[in-house]
Amino acid sequence: MIKIENLLAEAVTSAGLRPGPIRKAIELATARIFEDFDHGISPLKLVADKALLIDRVLSFCFEKFYGGSSCPDCCLVAVGGYGRKELLPGSDIDLMILLPDETTPELEQQLSSFLAFLWDIGLEIGHSVRTVDDCIREGKGDVTVITNMIESRLITGSEDLYERFNKAIAPEHIWSSKDFFEAKLAEQQQRHLQFNDTAYNLEPNIKEGPGGLRDIHIIGWVVRRHFGASSFHE
Repeated sequence: MIKIENLLAEAVTSAGLRPGPIRKAIELATARIFEDFDHGISPLKLVADKALLIDRVLSFCFEKFYGGSSCPDCCLVAVGGYGRKELLPGSDIDLMILLPDETTPELEQQLSSFLAFLWDIGLEIGHSVRTVDDCIREGKGDVTVITNMIESRLITGSEDLYERFNKAIAPEHIWSSKDFFEAKLAEQQQRHLQFNDTAYNLEPNIKEGPGGLRDIHIIGWVVRRHFGASSFHE
C-alpha cells in the first residue's frame, strides 16, 4: 500500500492542516487500493488495507489537532466493523472518542471542530463521545451498544483510559456471557422474522436474512464475549 504518512506530511504546509490536500492524499491512497483489487489481491487484504489507511489518517489528524496537550487523556477508538478492521469501500467509519471525565465547553468545541474536519476531508464518520461511565450506562441498557463496543480497537491516545474502558465493560461487570448470548439469540430470531424466516426468498437479504452475514457476525460476537477471542481464526 502507498506510504500514506508521506502523502499526509506533504499535505501539511506552512498554512497548517488544510482539508483539500489531505482529501487528495486519501483519494490517491484509496485509488491505489482499488488498483490492487483490479490486479487480483485478496478482498480480505483490501478491506484490512482500507482500515489501516483510515487508522493512519485519523491518528495523524488527531495528533495534529491536539498535539498531546488539549486532550492528553482522551483516546480515539474504532468500533463496529471498523473495529474488526473490515472497512468496505462504502462503509461508514464508526468512531468513539473516549474521555476520562465530563466534557468542558472548550473541549466540546475542539471535538466539534475535529469531527467537522474529518467530514471536510471526505470521511463519512459515525461517532459517539463518551466517558467510561457513559459506556457502562449506555451499554447496560442496549445490547446493540455493548456489541458495538466489544469490537473496539484503540487507534491513538491514552492506552490507560482504553484499558480502563475494557475492564469496565467486561462480562463480569455488565452483560455476562449467558445474558449476552440470550439477547443476541432473541435479536437474531426477531430479525429473521422480518425476512419470512427463510433464506429461500427470490431476492434474499444476504446481510440481514437467515444464514446471511449478520448471522456470521453473531457467532463472532458470542465467541468474543464468552472466550475473549479476538478473531474467527482464534
